[in-house]
Amino acid sequence: MIKAAVVGASGYIGGELVRLLAMHPEVEITAITSRRYAGKKVHKVHPNLRGLNLRFTNDYNFDADVIFLAVPHGESMKIIDEFLGSAKIIDLSADFRVSLDLYKRYYGEHVKPELIDEFVYGLPEIHREEIKKAELIANPGCNATAVILALYPFKGDVSEAIVDLKVSSSAGGRRENVASIHPERSHVVRVYKAFHHRHEAEVIQETNVKAQFTVHSVDLVRGLLATIYFKMETSEKDLYKMFFRYLKEPFIRIVKEKGGIQRLPDPKYVIGSNFVDIGFAYDEENQRVILFSALDNLIKGGAGQAVQNMNIAFGLDETLGLSYLPVYPI
Repeated sequence: MIKAAVVGASGYIGGELVRLLAMHPEVEITAITSRRYAGKKVHKVHPNLRGLNLRFTNDYNFDADVIFLAVPHGESMKIIDEFLGSAKIIDLSADFRVSLDLYKRYYGEHVKPELIDEFVYGLPEIHREEIKKAELIANPGCNATAVILALYPFKGDVSEAIVDLKVSSSAGGRRENVASIHPERSHVVRVYKAFHHRHEAEVIQETNVKAQFTVHSVDLVRGLLATIYFKMETSEKDLYKMFFRYLKEPFIRIVKEKGGIQRLPDPKYVIGSNFVDIGFAYDEENQRVILFSALDNLIKGGAGQAVQNMNIAFGLDETLGLSYLPVYPI
């Protein structure tokens, strides 16, 4: 059994990690940490986890083969020395995802720059072989995952794209602020970030495409949809061929239907799963490609991808503990 610890388990991503790891046939959870809730049972913070015999601790002296850092951005770099060399580390913050130059441009100063190059970017569909040998893995951001997987087949053919993102409230984490309370958050289509969103850095790094994000907060609890536009002379037939590379990927589904309820990707139909649904359309008159990418930000955009990375790093079937179909209706 793989001994796993979740540092920062009180957030939404942390709770999903605990849920997925508790159901994983090859994992034993040895510790879940939280400064704020140390000593409390896990279901006091995550009511859906009632029945798990786990309590939060603030003690980092635990036994683990893999440590998931589910702490806020900027915190992993401050505490990582506590864990280096003791276990494989999968960091779900943004601290080690991108090169130092990109980090400074999008985030600011970094207190552990010497470690950045030691991390493997944990997007299995692109970096599977590196992840197999990795001791340090940087889990991608949710928006970045959706956009990179849609754009990657066009790497080298496209230099710039416009990205419209519709993002759920859970993507903002569990922090408390007036903008997130129900009367303010319900029924909104609010421009959250008009430009220069931090996840652009990951897209630039992985695809060489300057993808300009505009992010909208919408009235969903989970899930996101990326709509991506760029100019290209092609055809729908050729676009199908571009995505053939994903036919054997266990968690990518190509959605392009002429009829039925779901004709193109919609986050409603991936909730609760580790799937990414990708689709496309081609505006022949204007030679415009339109890509669509939908995922559950807490699973393939977070905890599920982290578990997928763990499976690969420990030589397990990467779908182990993740073969759940989406929840519907939601």
